[in-house]
Amino acid sequence: MINSILSILSLQEASPIPREGPPYWILWFFFCIIILLITFIFLRDKSLRQRVNLFLSKAKRRLIKTHLQTKIRKEKRKKDELIMELGIKTWKEGIRDKKSEKIDKKLETLEESRNRSQKELEEINSKIKKLDNQLTESGEKHDELIEKQEGDKKPFQEKLDETKEKERLIELHLIQKQKEIEDEEKSLNAAEKEVKDIELSSNLSEAKKKSQIKEVKEKIKKLETSREKIQKELKELREEKPELEKEIKNIQRKINDYERTIKKIEKEKKEKRGIILKEIKELRKDDSTVQKKKKETEKQKEPLFEDLGKVIDELRADNKELTPLYSQIDKINKRVQDIEKQIQNI
Repeated sequence: MINSILSILSLQEASPIPREGPPYWILWFFFCIIILLITFIFLRDKSLRQRVNLFLSKAKRRLIKTHLQTKIRKEKRKKDELIMELGIKTWKEGIRDKKSEKIDKKLETLEESRNRSQKELEEINSKIKKLDNQLTESGEKHDELIEKQEGDKKPFQEKLDETKEKERLIELHLIQKQKEIEDEEKSLNAAEKEVKDIELSSNLSEAKKKSQIKEVKEKIKKLETSREKIQKELKELREEKPELEKEIKNIQRKINDYERTIKKIEKEKKEKRGIILKEIKELRKDDSTVQKKKKETEKQKEPLFEDLGKVIDELRADNKELTPLYSQIDKINKRVQDIEKQIQNI
């Protein structure tokens, strides 16, 4: 019996077909029943309702109190700003009182420091502007010098290009004339050989030989004349070439002088620019240092202006410029008092 039950259970566990769970709507059904039970208990139990109401009431009061405290902080920040503005306005209007003597002296000291810094900044900016002008003028001056040297060099460069072109053409003519002479030499050798062949020929009569030899000799004479002419032209070209080479060297020497002068001017321009830029860089560092000092002075004045504003707010010095600020401060004070009362009544 036991064995049969175990075998049935093992078959069920090994079955690959998954079993279906309960329907999904049943879960929602039980959930709704639980909600209804809780609601019923809440309605029946009066003390529970009171405790919940008390809890919600306390939470609401805390929320309102937090909101009112936030409003107070905002109003106080506005008042601090107005007090600062009041102190600054008082200082600018020259309103002084015995109660604010210490604050006034400190502000005077800081104001003097601030004025010194401002004066230093103006002097530094003036120097930087002057150096910027020097940089521009120096650059323009050197550029003009370079432009002049380039202008003076230009005709020599054109002459050099022209002379080099002549030299190139002469080289071509020399090669050409040399080839012509070689061709004339070949033609002469061929004509002289032709004369010998005619003299040794047995197929020609003496009269025929004389006639042909005469023609060939005339040809040889023309070839010799042409060769002499070409040789003369070749000689002239060879004589002209050294003169052109000498002229090219002279022109190139002058061009090199101009280029050296231009490089020297460019070097001077670069050095001068470097010196001025270095001075400007140092002045900008000084400017940054003085600016920081000035900002620090202004920062040190802020708590003093605030203290001065508090003193004047207490004294309520009579001044038309300060009256609007007094009014705004009073309105804020009233709003703060009203909010504090609301907090106390919560």
